[in-house]
Amino acid sequence: MTAFIDTSSLFKKYLDEKGADTFDALLQPVSDIIIAPITLLEINSIIERRLREKTLSTHDADWIEKEFMLDLNFYGVVEFNEALNSECIRVIRKYQMKVLDGIQLSSAIVANPDVLIVSDKHLYKSATQELKRVEFVG
Repeated sequence: MTAFIDTSSLFKKYLDEKGADTFDALLQPVSDIIIAPITLLEINSIIERRLREKTLSTHDADWIEKEFMLDLNFYGVVEFNEALNSECIRVIRKYQMKVLDGIQLSSAIVANPDVLIVSDKHLYKSATQELKRVEFVG
């Protein structure tokens, strides 16, 4: 089974936080993970924000970054191209989305996964209008 995973949900793979158990259960049947072209940037942003807020230790931040970079070799990454750009504009306008959420949703639409796993309520609501199966992990 193929899963497209938004960045906030994917972060639960590396840090035990709210929704991590649900996320882990959803991953059991998954053989392929697809991510948006912005996920690497967003993961680094989350790490830096959590370090600044002191909700993540330097040791854990280093480990997460290392593990994510190893895993990145096995993830499919949606290509940022004109088709994605057009789809992103469409979903931003249709659902009044922020740009990064629009990139996540349009990437999932282009990837056409068996399941989309998200942690954002607005993204979840919009995605249910576009894709067959969407799971919210909070």
